[in-house]
Amino acid sequence: MRNKQLLTALAAAGIVLTIGSTAVSAKQLNYVVGDPKNRDSVSFTSDAPIELIVGKTSNISGKVSIDESLDLSKPFTATFDVDLATIDTGIPLRNEHMRDNFLETKKFPKATFTVKSQPGVTGILKDKQKVTIKATGDFALHGVTVKKTVPVDLTFFKNCETTQSKFEHCDLIQIKSTFNIPFKDHQIKRPEVVFQKLADTVIVTISATAKRDLQKP
Repeated sequence: MRNKQLLTALAAAGIVLTIGSTAVSAKQLNYVVGDPKNRDSVSFTSDAPIELIVGKTSNISGKVSIDESLDLSKPFTATFDVDLATIDTGIPLRNEHMRDNFLETKKFPKATFTVKSQPGVTGILKDKQKVTIKATGDFALHGVTVKKTVPVDLTFFKNCETTQSKFEHCDLIQIKSTFNIPFKDHQIKRPEVVFQKLADTVIVTISATAKRDLQKP
């Protein structure tokens, strides 16, 4: 009887260990943001009464890690970095003021948004179907990090059409988002030289592509 009870207990423990091992070993797929052809874009729009200013850069990098099922209700992480020193407003002198006197890019060269999966986020990425989620994470700018929730459109492309009207395996995620950044949240002061020409809140629009990193498991 004791041997039978021992075997039963070991069998039960084996089931538990198997389940636990399966949960831990769930495979994550890694996608890398950073287009070598500079087709990604980040724009900052300031719509002040006196002047409309639009700054742009293609220098965005990052990584998205998602469950192999592409189910957004399962754990995922994402990090995005924008090189603020490369923002171009179309006027060299204004670029200099924005970088040196406003964003202080020598001290704070990057804006970073780090996202982790949150309860309530649902959706499964399917080929050529857009999924809209609310992404919550830590947004760091000008040395100040705040908790931020932004809408994000995700479109997964398993296959891409080539110029020969054929399809090839591309495995990438298109990422788009638009959100506001109030300068007061990050202790950014508008210098006198641009005070009346710069709104106290800018609109940020991001369009980036994350391509599957086949070199990592």
